[in-house]
Amino acid sequence: MNFRFITKGCGPVVEVLSPYYYEWKTCVSLVSNDYLNFTQHPKVKAAAIEGIKKYGAGAGASPLIGGHHEYHVQLEDSLSHFFGRPTGSCLVYTTGYTANSSTLLALMKSDDCAIVDMAVHASVYEGLMGTNTKRFPHNSLVHLERALADAQAKYLTRLVIIDGVYSQDGDFAKMDEIHALTKQYGAYLMVDDAHGIGVIGERGRGCIELFDLLDEVDIISGTLSKAFAHIGGFIVAKPEMVNYLRFQSRQQVFSSTSTPAAVGLLKAIDLIDEEPEWRKKLADNVAYYKQGLLDMKLDIGITASPIIPIKIGDAHKTEKVARLLFNAGVYANCIVYPGVSRKDARIRTSLMATHTREHLDKALNAFDYVNRKLKIAKDA
Repeated sequence: MNFRFITKGCGPVVEVLSPYYYEWKTCVSLVSNDYLNFTQHPKVKAAAIEGIKKYGAGAGASPLIGGHHEYHVQLEDSLSHFFGRPTGSCLVYTTGYTANSSTLLALMKSDDCAIVDMAVHASVYEGLMGTNTKRFPHNSLVHLERALADAQAKYLTRLVIIDGVYSQDGDFAKMDEIHALTKQYGAYLMVDDAHGIGVIGERGRGCIELFDLLDEVDIISGTLSKAFAHIGGFIVAKPEMVNYLRFQSRQQVFSSTSTPAAVGLLKAIDLIDEEPEWRKKLADNVAYYKQGLLDMKLDIGITASPIIPIKIGDAHKTEKVARLLFNAGVYANCIVYPGVSRKDARIRTSLMATHTREHLDKALNAFDYVNRKLKIAKDA
């Protein structure tokens, strides 16, 4: 498999270097997690440029030896307040991956136990290498309760870890029921809401807001590379935990901090409240596109988000689908084992607020063509 690369940055339409013919092709892009397309928002870009003008091109050091700048403090304070938490409730990491892995490596030790939905991100599993782990089938409350009951008397700290929006199926955690079970058994709850924050909820606070648990989740983890349109990750928790992680989280302590272009994040966070119309446009696009796929009887699972899989099952057929879509000018991801189980191969698509009806119609017409050619509908 060859890596593809694009020109002109994120957008609803991109130029892609074809892995098949090694020539450039203009495609509707269904691969980006830049859900609100804030990477191209003029105010976000202007703020990032001003950050570089004021602070320079780089941060210069890791946080404890001079790399913690004024804009990092502003970013952490802004995210604390975004989630309705007091100042000091947020720690920013250089990547979203390390926000999970480094936090968990610092918190979970040999006498603790993590109880994990099997569908969580790889970064979570890396962070659990030094502790005990119990996995439960995706969203299975029966298996979660069994694991909680079994772990209750055996381990000092029990931490349940789930996603808000799951990155392959686009479905939500059963967060209210999971939270209730977690508290019933005296455990803590961590929610990685990377794909929900900025997109889901009346105020864009993610799935945690949707389930009215913003004040109840013990650890919120998220990314700055999706709705917030930059790079990095963060943890929101009690200030005492954040202060502990600031000095004990190794990837935080020993990694150089984010560049001054991160000043653009301050504007992106503000825009979630200032310009809610982007979430409305995204929701309208999702509804239109999903209905078009359902009208063709394609299997999109139980997605409730801008992540919309088209499930095919057979890996070889899925690869053929991806190639035909690309030839038709639609760039979408072919996801096969080990990204998903061997029988769960799919085309993974992600929508943006800036997709037009014309873009979506082009994608739907391409799927209709592929369906007629390869018979990928559920009743085919």
